Amino acid sequence: MRDDKDPGTFELALPRKRGRPPKFGYAMSDAQRAARYRARRAGQANHSDVRKCSDMVLLDKIRGAIRGKDPELTGFLVHVLWQRYPLQLK
Repeated sequence: MRDDKDPGTFELALPRKRGRPPKFGYAMSDAQRAARYRARRAGQANHSDVRKCSDMVLLDKIRGAIRGKDPELTGFLVHVLWQRYPLQLK
């Protein structure tokens, strides 16, 4: 702590806390973090271009296409996923 009236005191350089600093100035609870993750995933799921969504959202869409018994959509989505990770033969 520093006294503002005394010009001879310096601010102490205290060591920082360990770990990554909090994103919003406070530590989020596990429930808040999970809700944020689910909202971000739901936002990506609404995009029409499946080539830009994350792998998890793409897998959710594949699961939904299989559940809806749509073989053409399932094949297309699997092809998009397959294009992201090409097989490298040695």
